[in-house]
Amino acid sequence: MKIGRELLILITIFGAIWAIFTYKPIVISDSDLSINEEREKDLAKLIMDDLERKYDFYDDSVKEQLIYPITNRLLDSLEGKKYEYKFHLLRSAEINAFATLDGNIYIFSGLLEFVDNPEQLAGILSHEIGHHENGDPIDRLVKELGLNVIIAILTGGDSVMASEVSKMLISTKFDRRQEQKADEFAYDLLIKAQINPARLAHFFTKLKNEEKTYPDELEIIMTHPNSKHRIEAALTVALPNNFEEKEYDLDWDHLVEVNL
Repeated sequence: MKIGRELLILITIFGAIWAIFTYKPIVISDSDLSINEEREKDLAKLIMDDLERKYDFYDDSVKEQLIYPITNRLLDSLEGKKYEYKFHLLRSAEINAFATLDGNIYIFSGLLEFVDNPEQLAGILSHEIGHHENGDPIDRLVKELGLNVIIAILTGGDSVMASEVSKMLISTKFDRRQEQKADEFAYDLLIKAQINPARLAHFFTKLKNEEKTYPDELEIIMTHPNSKHRIEAALTVALPNNFEEKEYDLDWDHLVEVNL
């Protein structure tokens, strides 16, 4: 009799729980299921701290000569931007720039020495801005690590895992769709800033000629478009009828030589 009564109580409890979940589901806030603005800022700070331990950063006086004249025009042409963008110049021979989180874009000095002119750099930075505006860095981190791991990194301030996150973002291995969308964003922003998207094609051509690349026929299995595809895409962008490029008034070679 006692066992039957306890069983009845258990059935009643489980029935009540089922009814609550069925007719009044538990609401979990978005902040528990996503990287909200505060978490993004905190993770961006962890990544920056890690990069500052690994690289020398140029100060604002150098960026005022080489970076800000280019980015100011781009940002003035960007409507409804998601972030207050911060550009960082790192001393490294690597030819690279990459987007992390919270509007941070890192540029290696080797890239500035590699490009032929500021217009080419503007094209690359427009592409990185596009990754931010499209939400690609966050999407990639959640996909690669999982939200629980990211939150654990933030909660524990784990510098080791923050280092792994920064390595992942430096590799710039976004998928082919994300790369294509960032390129398309760059074309649009460049046109608004009075820069011909063909400048990106010139950069890709130089990169293709001076670095080892994979065969064109392997593009289907690569994570992002190959050089030939990107060159063709940048060269065939439809320009407005009244488009006229406005080149930067910068002695690029001299500025690079003096500042880097």
